[in-house]
Amino acid sequence: MAISHLPVSDHRFKRSPFFACNDRPDTRYGIYNQRLYPLSSGYDEAVHYQHLRTYCCLYDVPETPLRIIGDDQIALLEKLFTRNIRKMKVGRAGYAFACNHNGGLLMDGVLMRPNAEEFIYVQGDGDFLNWAHAHADGFNAQVEDFDSWVVQIQGPTSLQVLEAVSDIDASAFSYYSVAETEINGASYYVSRTGWTGERGFEIYSKGSDFDGSGLWNHLLEKGAGAHLIASDISSMHIRRLEAGILDYGTDMDQDLNPFEIGFGHFVDFEKADFIGRSALASTSRKTQRVMGIRSHSAKPVRGDTLVDESGTRVGHISAGAWSPHLQCGIALIRLNLGIDPTTEVQLVNSEGSHRAEICALPFIDPEKRLPR
Repeated sequence: MAISHLPVSDHRFKRSPFFACNDRPDTRYGIYNQRLYPLSSGYDEAVHYQHLRTYCCLYDVPETPLRIIGDDQIALLEKLFTRNIRKMKVGRAGYAFACNHNGGLLMDGVLMRPNAEEFIYVQGDGDFLNWAHAHADGFNAQVEDFDSWVVQIQGPTSLQVLEAVSDIDASAFSYYSVAETEINGASYYVSRTGWTGERGFEIYSKGSDFDGSGLWNHLLEKGAGAHLIASDISSMHIRRLEAGILDYGTDMDQDLNPFEIGFGHFVDFEKADFIGRSALASTSRKTQRVMGIRSHSAKPVRGDTLVDESGTRVGHISAGAWSPHLQCGIALIRLNLGIDPTTEVQLVNSEGSHRAEICALPFIDPEKRLPR
């Protein structure tokens, strides 16, 4: 039997400035970019899921912001990322991923331009900093981990919290906007983004020298009118699956290219060059392999197998959950190379075989109306 939770020493991992706010007796932690984060704090997952869908929740998240500065910052970013960076205006952000020289997905995240002097790349799990350093030779640009820490406020009433704690006009702060603002006496970056598919925003510290507990408690106090509560990743996980949001290292990695996850539209071949361009331009691997699956008789979990009518293994589950909204099991799947996405499959787990249906992502809100 696979062991999903192990007691380990935390002396090599960083505790967030919000650690004390989440450290309950039954809290279980994950590790992401060498940072500890609360996977589960003993909250009722179903109750918090509904609260996220109805009001808003506060999350301590382990994503790692990197700062890019210097006269050649745009030129370096154009080399590292597949999308056009020069078009990004101050005050805006956008999804951006980097590929290796073979076209495999090396890292994904959100690239922000809060001002004219710097970009901030909020990366997923992995060592992107050294990759960026290795390719910065010859550029007058610096990439640095400035020890920034992040919280997310997600849910339909989240923008009420934003207006309660900052001077930002939420009605003019559109999806993927970025700003700098003062909250509780300190300056932060704020973006209209998130990892739930709900309306929300994120707050990024400008270093480690800030009062994490003070910020956390201030948000909860000022957000009381919007019914803000502290939550953990368990409720966020269900929503990110329903929204079809991929997690680097879980649902995608360097064995997949952008076309195989359905993100070919983020590859700009009009750019003169970027790492992986030649490989992506010549690849024959353009069939989508990361898809969704539904099952009304099973709650899919990571590692479950997909088989075709003959019983041949054709893929696996990378992440799954029971969707309270859809009242069925849902999951993100990775099909084996060469498998047709229209293949009829069954889900196989420890309890046996279950009828399942491959489907497009996301499971709900394909027009992305909820987060806007």
